[in-house]
Amino acid sequence: MLFDVLQGSLYRGSMSTPTQRQQAIATLFKRRRTELNLSQEEVARRVRELLGGEGFKQQSYAAIEAGKTKHSKFLPQIARALGLPAQALDPSAPPPALTSSTTITYSDTATVLGETGRKLPVIGSIAAGAWCEAIALQPSDIEDWIESPGPVGPRAFVLKIDGISMYNPGGPVSFADGDHVVIDPDVDPLPGDFVAARLANSNRVTFKRLRQDEGEWYLEAINPAWEPRYIRMTEEWHICGKAKWKVQRL
Repeated sequence: MLFDVLQGSLYRGSMSTPTQRQQAIATLFKRRRTELNLSQEEVARRVRELLGGEGFKQQSYAAIEAGKTKHSKFLPQIARALGLPAQALDPSAPPPALTSSTTITYSDTATVLGETGRKLPVIGSIAAGAWCEAIALQPSDIEDWIESPGPVGPRAFVLKIDGISMYNPGGPVSFADGDHVVIDPDVDPLPGDFVAARLANSNRVTFKRLRQDEGEWYLEAINPAWEPRYIRMTEEWHICGKAKWKVQRL
């Protein structure tokens, strides 16, 4: 799941006066949006993308950021669009202290990088294709080892991006050739998630965004100049795992 479903009411208090927690969330959203240099409309657009095009207007976000909205079902998507950790919405926890080490991405529940003690193998698209087929990696397949930025399943690995089909520097998220992305095969992807997928007759994986339209599944290249932009998935396609983090070494 992208986020746990919020249980009960996040905010309690009068409609006219924001509660302490309600105001804390509003302040957190505004501060994060400012850090990312995003307009309120850009945040709303990100939320719409995460919802698969479902209506979410700038006015709705503005009311939440102003502390005027008592309840909103869109809070998890807003947090994700702003690259905030899921626990930021926990009403029993204090607002998270964001630092320069906080991952700025909304491909998943972005988290503050922490020590996990687990190293993940960095592999290319061909080795990932073999891994997708449960073929053991050879030592020569592993290019490097990177510490996992957070909890992952036992089969997780770091995919080294090959090519520029996902390069979109003008968009909310971009993946350049050579970037590193944590892929977790043990997490079920949802529409809008970034995934590693493999075609049955291919020996390599491709990294794309998963889309669904009128019952059909597609792999989307976010580079607007890339052709083909969309690949319709047939039974020959297999999703190898969901992207959880884009790893950047400082």
